[in-house]
Amino acid sequence: MLTLRSAAQIKQDILSQGNALSTFPQSVDFPFVLSYTDLVKQIRTSDISSECRLFDAAEAWKETRAFADPGYWPETYTRQDIDRFWIFGQNGQGDLWLFDREQKLYFYDHNQGQMGLNNFVELHIDFDSWLQYADLNRQLDEIYNREGEINEACKDDYTRKLQHMGSALLQLFEF
Repeated sequence: MLTLRSAAQIKQDILSQGNALSTFPQSVDFPFVLSYTDLVKQIRTSDISSECRLFDAAEAWKETRAFADPGYWPETYTRQDIDRFWIFGQNGQGDLWLFDREQKLYFYDHNQGQMGLNNFVELHIDFDSWLQYADLNRQLDEIYNREGEINEACKDDYTRKLQHMGSALLQLFEF
């Protein structure tokens, strides 16, 4: 079955894949949690699972700046509204994982239209919990790659683990 590992264990695994120094430009003024910055400044962009790609610091900055173009946002959004968000990752379909300045995490499905709070799903988890979610999905990927399917017992175990982590994840990603 699946194992809900600690964020520290997951970070250690990511760091063991090879370090690369990456940094944010000095002009970045975003209140990151230390757990996030300590990790992404030491890694290359990492595919934790098929659903969770974690950008290194430089790529996160590049993606955040690219999506800061007002054309991606509702006309009513000011520069300050747009700068409230930081893109830290994506999934395999081009959907995005974001923080806001209050350390809330969001999922943005690119099929929902313009970026903005109305189209973001708040996940009610912190960055360390997101790493655990990503790791659970990595385990599912491995099972699927090995067995060609995810059996019902494994789906139930995954659902229980997501329930433990938060209902927003479960609503987004149930089988």
